[in-house]
Amino acid sequence: MVLMEAHHLFDSSLIASRVSTMSRTDEPSAQPAAVPAVLVRDLSYRYPDGRLALRGVDLTVMPGEAVAVVGPNGAGKSTLLWHLNGLLPGRERAQALHSHGAGRVERNGEPAVWIDGLEVNEPNAPEVRRRVGLVFQDPDDQLFSTSVLDDVAFGPLNLGMSPSEARRIAVESLARVELEDVADRAPHHLSFGERKRICLAGVLACRPSVLALDEPTANLDPRARRRFIELIRGLVATKLIATHDLEMVLELCHRAVLLDNGRVVANGLVRNVLGDPSLLEAHGLEMPLSLKIRRPD
Repeated sequence: MVLMEAHHLFDSSLIASRVSTMSRTDEPSAQPAAVPAVLVRDLSYRYPDGRLALRGVDLTVMPGEAVAVVGPNGAGKSTLLWHLNGLLPGRERAQALHSHGAGRVERNGEPAVWIDGLEVNEPNAPEVRRRVGLVFQDPDDQLFSTSVLDDVAFGPLNLGMSPSEARRIAVESLARVELEDVADRAPHHLSFGERKRICLAGVLACRPSVLALDEPTANLDPRARRRFIELIRGLVATKLIATHDLEMVLELCHRAVLLDNGRVVANGLVRNVLGDPSLLEAHGLEMPLSLKIRRPD
């Protein structure tokens, strides 16, 4: 508008030249800010029995990050993961999402969780759950079909894929976890470690952008643990890993969030958080042996 009002003072060619120059030099090109893969703001949650499991949790995870959520039993680690895809929506949101949703989210009317910029709520639930792949601590809480292939294909079918396409993706996902040879077997006939890998395959079949892993190495023997760690390492996705396996955290994660009594008490580089013996002892954890060995006397 200023240029239009000043046309009687400047030759049009000069104006055009000046505008062109301004666009190249005077105004730096604005780079769009990256949208967090996971954004949690002031999230509190109370279970129906009155226990306050989360108290004002704030967390930002950028795309591609691998972040560990550590803390003692009952700290709120699993409760936090279950909020990422609306398994615990609270009474302020719609009730039909999941049986766990009988609790209450205390958020003063403001949304508390976003995935890739998308608010976690009932209208967005299908898309949020496609984007967030949640692997439960106990695989028997996640597996229900009579065959491994049917279980892994269940997610793609519910995303609207044809049976043939869902089957193809299920076979590919089983190959990614090195279990394509058990496709026709019943899940309950497999070992605990194999069942965990099937759960991971079922999640990968939905092609999520965020992986939320709840105690992925719990109850695994050393060989199965090592295999699962290597599988996680090779996956291209944003990863949140709730775990007591602090050696695994050192291998896989760049950042650690320490939860205790529903609060974030530390959030920083893995070696800074796990290398602080006073901090860990105050919150029921111990420094990983590998860090103890390297620690100077």
